[in-house]
Amino acid sequence: MTTIERAVRLLLHGLFRMLARPLLPACLLLGVAGCDGGVEVGVGWYHDAPWPDHPDWPSWPDRPPGATGLFPIAGDVCGQCAGSQDGTGGAARFNGPQGIAADAAGNLYVAEGPSATIRKITPQGVVTTLAGTRGAVGYADGNGAAARFNGPSRLVVDSNGVLYVTDSGNSVIRRVAPNGVTTTLAGDGTCGSVNGPGNVARFCRPTGITLDRQGNLWVADTGNHLLRRIDASGNVTTVAGTQGVCGSRDGAGNQAQFCDPQDVGVDKWNNVYVVDTGNSTIRMMNDKGVVSTLAGLAGRCDAIDGGPGVSRLCSPSSIAVDGNDLYIADTNNSTIRRINLDNVTSTVAGVPGHAGVVLGPLPGGLDRPIGVALAPDRSIALTTHNIVVKLLPAK
Repeated sequence: MTTIERAVRLLLHGLFRMLARPLLPACLLLGVAGCDGGVEVGVGWYHDAPWPDHPDWPSWPDRPPGATGLFPIAGDVCGQCAGSQDGTGGAARFNGPQGIAADAAGNLYVAEGPSATIRKITPQGVVTTLAGTRGAVGYADGNGAAARFNGPSRLVVDSNGVLYVTDSGNSVIRRVAPNGVTTTLAGDGTCGSVNGPGNVARFCRPTGITLDRQGNLWVADTGNHLLRRIDASGNVTTVAGTQGVCGSRDGAGNQAQFCDPQDVGVDKWNNVYVVDTGNSTIRMMNDKGVVSTLAGLAGRCDAIDGGPGVSRLCSPSSIAVDGNDLYIADTNNSTIRRINLDNVTSTVAGVPGHAGVVLGPLPGGLDRPIGVALAPDRSIALTTHNIVVKLLPAK
């Protein structure tokens, strides 16, 4: 993004803030003790009418303009609700849901590591198992339930509805077609760091994955502490990081260092963002390949808003890119953080140090959120506890 483009964006942003008037809805939060005794669920009321239970995308026709909050999509939060069961809305069950992605039609996809499956949630909140079989851990390509995974962790979906999944326990990248047919894109099931095509390449417990506009996949290769790229031809290269070294150094190429990176995002200007979990920082690699630190301080786990050098995070694990804004699942703080155009970090949902799901008006409450994804209506889909929720952040 050029200096002029940035100046124009800042000017428009400022004008919007000057013209916008705050919406003051009549909000009422009803607290209900969670069925495990430690989690609370809130139900929001707006304009003196109950908020309808609408998980559907891309928009809710009856949603008041400007409304914010946390709202359920699928799953439940009580202690007995863990499991992996298909169903609709609150009747569905998840077991440690991790990464989440949305396609253009508003379907959500969830990597469920403990059950070794990939789940699908339709715009109407209907949850099914797209690939893998609950509890059947392994490594096998195949159709639907015949496929086997080992701790799938993050995923991304392309414009054709094809999923790319980091199968972390198998150290491979998998491809899941819309009909559930699973194949292996890169890696061979062994831990290594070899560059090359397809099954010649090696990864070690890869976690994060994203797709850029040129058709390249970017992978946070967690066990190797590397940022890798898979081009449209399937060739794997190492772009940044020092193989096998857990560090926090800025710089270009192998001069840069990461520590257990767990997710990656890319914007339309080809800046690549790395969730550097082991360092509790967010890093950025620009289009020239130079890595810098945007938020957090290596080795410091805390919850402080502010600009670079001031902000602190605690073991963040996922990222979603929304234009100039970055949304971060700050897992150990049980919050969602936002980094804006000025690289200022703020807290948009959850209360630091308070792990528990509270739905309704913000800040609400979250329990170690892991997955975060931008949905077609510009809201944010989250995985937290054993539930999938929608975040409508304040702008």
